Amino acid sequence: MFDCHVHPDYSPDATGSIEEYCRRAMEIGLSGICFTTHYEPDPERSGIEWVMVRGRRQPVSSDWPVQYLGDIARARVDFPNLRILAGVEVGYEPGVDDIVGKLLGSHRFDYVLGAIHCLDHVAISSRREVEQMRELVVSKGARWAANRYFDCLEVAGSCGLFDCIAHLDIYRKYLLPCWQGTAGAQEFSEVADERTGLALTRLAEHGVGIEVNSSAIRRGQAEPYPSLAILSRARSAGVALFTIGSDSHSPDELGCGLAVVQARVRRLGAEPAVFVDREPQVPV
Repeated sequence: MFDCHVHPDYSPDATGSIEEYCRRAMEIGLSGICFTTHYEPDPERSGIEWVMVRGRRQPVSSDWPVQYLGDIARARVDFPNLRILAGVEVGYEPGVDDIVGKLLGSHRFDYVLGAIHCLDHVAISSRREVEQMRELVVSKGARWAANRYFDCLEVAGSCGLFDCIAHLDIYRKYLLPCWQGTAGAQEFSEVADERTGLALTRLAEHGVGIEVNSSAIRRGQAEPYPSLAILSRARSAGVALFTIGSDSHSPDELGCGLAVVQARVRRLGAEPAVFVDREPQVPV
Protein backbone atom coordinates (compact mmCIF):
# COMPACT_ATOMS: atom_id res chain seq x y z
CA MET A 1 0.00 0.00 0.00
CA PHE A 2 1.17 3.51 -0.86
CA ASP A 3 0.60 6.58 1.34
CA CYS A 4 0.41 9.64 -0.92
CA HIS A 5 -0.12 12.42 1.62
CA VAL A 6 2.61 12.71 4.22
CA HIS A 7 3.91 15.77 6.08
CA PRO A 8 7.47 15.59 7.40
CA ASP A 9 8.91 18.25 9.69
CA TYR A 10 9.41 20.64 6.78
CA SER A 11 5.73 21.44 7.39
CA PRO A 12 5.54 23.82 10.37
CA ASP A 13 2.61 21.87 11.85
CA ALA A 14 4.31 18.45 11.60
CA THR A 15 6.89 16.41 13.46
CA GLY A 16 9.15 13.61 12.29
CA SER A 17 12.01 13.71 9.82
CA ILE A 18 11.96 12.16 6.37
CA GLU A 19 14.22 9.42 7.69
CA GLU A 20 11.91 8.71 10.63
CA TYR A 21 8.90 8.46 8.33
CA CYS A 22 10.73 6.05 6.03
CA ARG A 23 11.71 3.88 8.95
CA ARG A 24 8.09 3.83 10.12
CA ALA A 25 6.88 2.99 6.61
CA MET A 26 9.14 -0.06 6.59
CA GLU A 27 7.90 -1.11 10.03
CA ILE A 28 4.23 -1.08 9.01
CA GLY A 29 4.81 -2.65 5.62
CA LEU A 30 4.02 0.18 3.23
CA SER A 31 5.28 -0.31 -0.30
CA GLY A 32 5.83 3.40 -0.77
CA ILE A 33 5.47 6.89 0.59
CA CYS A 34 5.03 10.29 -1.04
CA PHE A 35 6.06 13.31 0.99
CA THR A 36 3.77 16.30 0.49
CA THR A 37 5.08 19.12 2.64
CA HIS A 38 2.96 22.24 2.99
CA TYR A 39 3.61 25.16 0.65
CA GLU A 40 1.51 28.30 1.27
CA PRO A 41 2.50 30.84 -1.40
CA ASP A 42 -0.05 33.62 -0.81
CA PRO A 43 2.02 36.87 -0.70
CA GLU A 44 -0.51 38.44 1.67
CA ARG A 45 0.38 35.76 4.23
CA SER A 46 4.15 35.93 3.77
CA GLY A 47 4.66 37.24 7.30
CA ILE A 48 2.85 34.33 8.96
CA GLU A 49 3.66 31.37 6.69
CA TRP A 50 6.99 29.60 6.63
CA VAL A 51 8.77 26.32 5.95
CA MET A 52 10.92 24.50 8.50
CA VAL A 53 14.45 23.56 7.43
CA ARG A 54 16.63 21.72 9.95
CA GLY A 55 14.31 22.94 12.71
CA ARG A 56 14.51 26.59 11.70
CA ARG A 57 11.85 28.76 10.12
CA GLN A 58 12.56 29.79 6.55
CA PRO A 59 10.51 32.07 4.29
CA VAL A 60 8.18 30.30 1.89
CA SER A 61 10.08 32.07 -0.90
CA SER A 62 13.46 30.66 0.22
CA ASP A 63 15.39 27.80 -1.39
CA TRP A 64 13.85 25.22 0.97
CA PRO A 65 13.01 22.82 -1.94
CA VAL A 66 16.74 22.22 -2.47
CA GLN A 67 17.13 20.82 1.05
CA TYR A 68 13.77 19.05 0.95
CA LEU A 69 14.41 17.26 -2.33
CA GLY A 70 17.96 16.51 -1.24
CA ASP A 71 16.73 14.78 1.91
CA ILE A 72 14.30 12.71 -0.15
CA ALA A 73 17.09 11.74 -2.56
CA ARG A 74 19.25 10.60 0.37
CA ALA A 75 16.35 8.60 1.81
CA ARG A 76 16.03 6.71 -1.48
CA VAL A 77 19.62 5.57 -1.05
CA ASP A 78 19.18 4.68 2.62
CA PHE A 79 15.88 2.81 2.10
CA PRO A 80 16.28 0.98 -1.21
CA ASN A 81 13.34 -1.35 -0.55
CA LEU A 82 10.89 1.50 -0.08
CA ARG A 83 9.57 3.54 -2.99
CA ILE A 84 9.94 7.20 -1.98
CA LEU A 85 8.39 10.04 -3.96
CA ALA A 86 8.64 13.81 -3.69
CA GLY A 87 5.44 15.80 -3.57
CA VAL A 88 4.06 19.08 -2.30
CA GLU A 89 0.68 20.24 -1.00
CA VAL A 90 -0.03 23.75 -2.25
CA GLY A 91 -2.46 25.98 -0.39
CA TYR A 92 -4.25 27.63 -3.31
CA GLU A 93 -5.88 31.03 -3.58
CA PRO A 94 -6.70 32.66 -6.91
CA GLY A 95 -3.81 34.86 -7.99
CA VAL A 96 -0.91 32.67 -6.87
CA ASP A 97 -0.64 30.79 -10.18
CA ASP A 98 2.56 32.47 -11.36
CA ILE A 99 4.28 31.89 -8.01
CA VAL A 100 3.32 28.23 -7.95
CA GLY A 101 4.23 27.82 -11.61
CA LYS A 102 7.70 29.19 -10.91
CA LEU A 103 8.22 26.70 -8.07
CA LEU A 104 7.09 23.78 -10.21
CA GLY A 105 9.22 24.94 -13.12
CA SER A 106 12.33 25.20 -10.96
CA HIS A 107 12.05 21.94 -9.01
CA ARG A 108 11.05 18.45 -10.00
CA PHE A 109 8.19 16.99 -8.00
CA ASP A 110 6.46 13.67 -8.55
CA TYR A 111 3.08 14.76 -7.23
CA VAL A 112 1.39 18.12 -6.67
CA LEU A 113 -1.69 18.39 -4.49
CA GLY A 114 -3.90 21.46 -4.53
CA ALA A 115 -5.83 22.37 -1.39
CA ILE A 116 -8.10 25.16 -0.18
CA HIS A 117 -6.68 26.23 3.17
CA CYS A 118 -7.76 29.89 3.24
CA LEU A 119 -10.69 32.14 2.42
CA ASP A 120 -9.82 35.74 1.62
CA HIS A 121 -6.30 35.18 3.00
CA VAL A 122 -7.51 33.87 6.38
CA ALA A 123 -6.68 30.26 7.23
CA ILE A 124 -9.68 28.03 7.81
CA SER A 125 -7.65 25.24 9.43
CA SER A 126 -5.18 27.05 11.69
CA ARG A 127 -5.67 26.98 15.45
CA ARG A 128 -4.02 30.37 15.77
CA GLU A 129 -6.51 31.94 13.34
CA VAL A 130 -9.68 30.16 14.37
CA GLU A 131 -11.30 33.23 15.92
CA GLN A 132 -10.38 35.44 12.98
CA MET A 133 -11.74 32.85 10.58
CA ARG A 134 -14.96 32.43 12.52
CA GLU A 135 -15.48 36.19 12.67
CA LEU A 136 -14.92 36.47 8.91
CA VAL A 137 -17.27 33.72 7.78
CA VAL A 138 -20.03 34.40 10.31
CA SER A 139 -20.06 38.09 9.44
CA LYS A 140 -20.19 37.32 5.71
CA GLY A 141 -22.72 34.52 6.06
CA ALA A 142 -22.91 30.82 5.29
CA ARG A 143 -23.83 31.24 1.64
CA TRP A 144 -20.90 33.60 1.09
CA ALA A 145 -18.48 31.15 2.77
CA ALA A 146 -19.70 28.18 0.74
CA ASN A 147 -19.64 30.09 -2.54
CA ARG A 148 -16.21 31.52 -1.80
CA TYR A 149 -14.85 28.05 -1.00
CA PHE A 150 -16.19 26.60 -4.24
CA ASP A 151 -15.02 29.62 -6.25
CA CYS A 152 -11.48 28.81 -5.10
CA LEU A 153 -11.96 25.09 -5.64
CA GLU A 154 -13.16 25.47 -9.21
CA VAL A 155 -10.24 27.72 -10.14
CA ALA A 156 -7.78 25.34 -8.47
CA GLY A 157 -9.23 22.44 -10.42
CA SER A 158 -8.97 24.19 -13.78
CA CYS A 159 -5.71 26.18 -13.46
CA GLY A 160 -3.48 23.37 -14.75
CA LEU A 161 -1.15 23.31 -11.76
CA PHE A 162 -2.37 20.30 -9.81
CA ASP A 163 -2.48 16.54 -10.21
CA CYS A 164 -5.16 16.07 -7.54
CA ILE A 165 -7.27 18.08 -5.14
CA ALA A 166 -6.75 17.26 -1.48
CA HIS A 167 -9.57 16.71 1.06
CA LEU A 168 -12.13 18.29 -1.24
CA ASP A 169 -14.83 18.69 1.42
CA ILE A 170 -12.59 19.75 4.30
CA TYR A 171 -15.22 22.41 4.97
CA ARG A 172 -17.06 19.67 6.88
CA LYS A 173 -14.45 19.98 9.60
CA TYR A 174 -13.62 23.67 9.61
CA LEU A 175 -16.49 25.72 8.17
CA LEU A 176 -19.77 23.93 8.81
CA PRO A 177 -19.28 23.90 12.62
CA CYS A 178 -19.36 27.71 12.58
CA TRP A 179 -23.15 27.43 12.09
CA GLN A 180 -23.80 24.27 14.08
CA GLY A 181 -27.40 24.14 15.25
CA THR A 182 -28.44 27.13 13.16
CA ALA A 183 -30.05 27.73 9.78
CA GLY A 184 -26.61 28.68 8.47
CA ALA A 185 -25.53 25.04 8.45
CA GLN A 186 -28.40 24.15 6.12
CA GLU A 187 -27.66 27.17 3.92
CA PHE A 188 -24.01 26.17 3.61
CA SER A 189 -24.90 22.56 2.81
CA GLU A 190 -27.40 23.61 0.13
CA VAL A 191 -24.81 25.72 -1.67
CA ALA A 192 -22.16 23.02 -1.31
CA ASP A 193 -24.48 20.36 -2.72
CA GLU A 194 -25.43 22.58 -5.65
CA ARG A 195 -21.87 23.55 -6.52
CA THR A 196 -20.20 20.19 -5.99
CA GLY A 197 -21.45 18.90 -9.32
CA LEU A 198 -19.90 21.74 -11.32
CA ALA A 199 -16.64 21.47 -9.39
CA LEU A 200 -16.40 17.75 -10.13
CA THR A 201 -17.16 18.36 -13.80
CA ARG A 202 -14.31 20.89 -13.92
CA LEU A 203 -11.92 18.35 -12.41
CA ALA A 204 -12.96 15.70 -14.91
CA GLU A 205 -12.62 18.10 -17.84
CA HIS A 206 -9.06 19.00 -16.84
CA GLY A 207 -7.95 15.47 -15.94
CA VAL A 208 -7.46 16.35 -12.29
CA GLY A 209 -7.84 13.58 -9.73
CA ILE A 210 -9.22 13.50 -6.20
CA GLU A 211 -7.31 12.51 -3.11
CA VAL A 212 -9.24 10.27 -0.73
CA ASN A 213 -7.96 11.39 2.65
CA SER A 214 -8.11 9.01 5.60
CA SER A 215 -7.44 11.56 8.36
CA ALA A 216 -11.13 11.57 9.32
CA ILE A 217 -11.06 7.76 9.60
CA ARG A 218 -8.21 7.78 12.09
CA ARG A 219 -10.20 10.32 14.15
CA GLY A 220 -13.06 7.85 14.41
CA GLN A 221 -15.36 9.30 11.76
CA ALA A 222 -17.21 7.08 9.31
CA GLU A 223 -16.56 9.18 6.20
CA PRO A 224 -13.22 10.07 4.62
CA TYR A 225 -12.56 13.38 2.86
CA PRO A 226 -14.38 13.60 0.52
CA SER A 227 -17.50 11.77 1.58
CA LEU A 228 -18.68 8.62 -0.14
CA ALA A 229 -21.54 10.54 -1.74
CA ILE A 230 -19.10 13.00 -3.32
CA LEU A 231 -16.83 10.18 -4.46
CA SER A 232 -19.77 8.52 -6.19
CA ARG A 233 -20.71 11.81 -7.85
CA ALA A 234 -17.09 12.29 -8.91
CA ARG A 235 -17.05 8.93 -10.64
CA SER A 236 -20.33 9.72 -12.40
CA ALA A 237 -18.92 13.11 -13.48
CA GLY A 238 -15.99 11.37 -15.16
CA VAL A 239 -13.21 11.81 -12.60
CA ALA A 240 -10.85 8.95 -13.40
CA LEU A 241 -7.99 9.32 -10.91
CA PHE A 242 -8.03 8.79 -7.17
CA THR A 243 -5.11 8.71 -4.76
CA ILE A 244 -5.15 7.73 -1.10
CA GLY A 245 -3.30 9.40 1.75
CA SER A 246 -3.25 9.54 5.52
CA ASP A 247 -2.44 13.27 5.75
CA SER A 248 -0.11 12.23 8.55
CA HIS A 249 1.65 14.96 10.50
CA SER A 250 3.69 12.59 12.66
CA PRO A 251 5.16 9.12 11.98
CA ASP A 252 2.67 7.36 14.26
CA GLU A 253 -0.17 8.57 11.98
CA LEU A 254 1.46 7.18 8.84
CA GLY A 255 -0.79 4.78 6.94
CA CYS A 256 -3.69 5.08 9.37
CA GLY A 257 -7.00 4.40 7.69
CA LEU A 258 -5.47 3.66 4.29
CA ALA A 259 -6.99 0.18 4.02
CA VAL A 260 -10.45 1.68 4.54
CA VAL A 261 -10.10 4.36 1.86
CA GLN A 262 -8.42 1.94 -0.55
CA ALA A 263 -11.48 -0.29 -0.28
CA ARG A 264 -13.75 2.71 -0.90
CA VAL A 265 -11.88 3.61 -4.08
CA ARG A 266 -12.07 0.04 -5.33
CA ARG A 267 -15.82 0.04 -4.74
CA LEU A 268 -15.99 2.88 -7.26
CA GLY A 269 -14.45 0.56 -9.84
CA ALA A 270 -11.09 2.36 -9.68
CA GLU A 271 -7.64 1.51 -8.40
CA PRO A 272 -5.69 4.01 -6.26
CA ALA A 273 -3.11 5.84 -8.36
CA VAL A 274 0.42 6.98 -7.62
CA PHE A 275 2.01 9.90 -9.45
CA VAL A 276 5.62 9.59 -10.59
CA ASP A 277 7.17 12.59 -12.33
CA ARG A 278 3.65 14.08 -12.52
CA GLU A 279 2.31 11.04 -14.39
CA PRO A 280 -0.28 8.69 -12.84
CA GLN A 281 0.52 5.03 -12.47
CA VAL A 282 -2.36 2.63 -11.89
CA PRO A 283 -2.46 0.25 -10.17
CA VAL A 284 0.07 0.75 -7.35
